[in-house]
Amino acid sequence: MPGEKIAEGRINAPNTFFDGASTYAAVIGMVDDEGRYIPLENRYRPAVGDVVVGMVTDVRHAGYEVDLNLPQGGFIPTRDIRLTLQLGDFVICRVKTVNEVGDVDLGEVRRLPKGKIIEFPSAKVPRLIGKKSSMIGLLKDYTGGDIMVGNNGYVWMSERSDMPLLLKAIKMIERKAHKSGLTDEMANFLKSQVGDRPRTPTGGESEEGMEPGSAEGETASEPGYRNEQSGSSGENYGQQ
Repeated sequence: MPGEKIAEGRINAPNTFFDGASTYAAVIGMVDDEGRYIPLENRYRPAVGDVVVGMVTDVRHAGYEVDLNLPQGGFIPTRDIRLTLQLGDFVICRVKTVNEVGDVDLGEVRRLPKGKIIEFPSAKVPRLIGKKSSMIGLLKDYTGGDIMVGNNGYVWMSERSDMPLLLKAIKMIERKAHKSGLTDEMANFLKSQVGDRPRTPTGGESEEGMEPGSAEGETASEPGYRNEQSGSSGENYGQQ
């Protein structure tokens, strides 16, 4: 809760304050298994290097406007990519620049296959990914399709997924993000729905229709993709 002590001494984390001896929470949040403070109600602010999921909303000669679930949209300059996008395409990109009024330029663009995008609270995205991608791995195994999560809180789901089960599971994670042992609880829930044997995800669908423009083999849950809001990095944020 706000005002509750998080750690002895000073830690470098947003939404905290230091009183000379200890660090305290400034907003409602949680401390994860690795001791990192994660605010549970916090509006996403784009930062250079973040991985985001979006949808193309306008096609121009100079580039593409992208809905990023932000007051300002993102923009993909045509000169920076080697693929042609169309209105309604789903994309996963990396934030290249953010100006003083919040306009975002995007790079390392990959077009996603057919699927569905839903909103998820950006502050709770680390719980959706899980430690070392444990939670997102469960969801993929038991629902039979790919999932990609942006720092901005947009979640793309493959059309080959068991959508009703996946949506129900994601809603449970959102509701219980503050609880410990959530990965084990979700594993038991998914087993009760599907059985002990996970489904075999369809191979290769996440590459289908994607064009060059991103680092080969990288996913946003691997090292190098960081979370500016919580100060964490690697497995906690971005695309799985």
